[in-house]
Amino acid sequence: MKLRLLLLIIALSPLALWFGYKPIRILAPELNGLDCVSATICIDDISQLDTASELYSSAHVFVEKHVAPFETNPRVIFCSSKSCFNSFGLNDMRAVTVSTFGVVLGPRGWESSFLAHEFVHHLQHEKLGNLEVWFDTPQWFMEGMAYSLTDEREALGEPWESYRDEFERWNKDSGTDNFWQRARSL
Repeated sequence: MKLRLLLLIIALSPLALWFGYKPIRILAPELNGLDCVSATICIDDISQLDTASELYSSAHVFVEKHVAPFETNPRVIFCSSKSCFNSFGLNDMRAVTVSTFGVVLGPRGWESSFLAHEFVHHLQHEKLGNLEVWFDTPQWFMEGMAYSLTDEREALGEPWESYRDEFERWNKDSGTDNFWQRARSL
């Protein structure tokens, strides 16, 4: 009886995750009604594919030129509708990076600077490690780096402006040598 219960729990766990933790849907966006036209682009409205491809290319080139090359090209889910974005459990955000699994871009985030910002987060996960980013890396580094290195120059609300300032002080004082090694020691 206990074995059957355990097997039932194991069998139902993926389903419980799918409905209980919606960002997990990034692992199988096709099951969430999206068209994945390549390994890197999934989209809810195929008529917007050209725009999505241009945004992806622009942000990708910018980040590789100004920050660092990717180990693996990030997957981006382009949601042109609020209902698509909300189906990933993200609601009021513009975009979010879910580890190295991918980026979900909402309808208010279809700008190269927003996608570049999320690509920096993808790089942080690649270079520093997922667990380290979640548990050990300071928030000022994560957000400050993304805002600073993507040239988002507009004034930010707090705490984002302070995070950017702190990252820029850290980066200026430390120089560019061994950037990721120094970041790991934060």
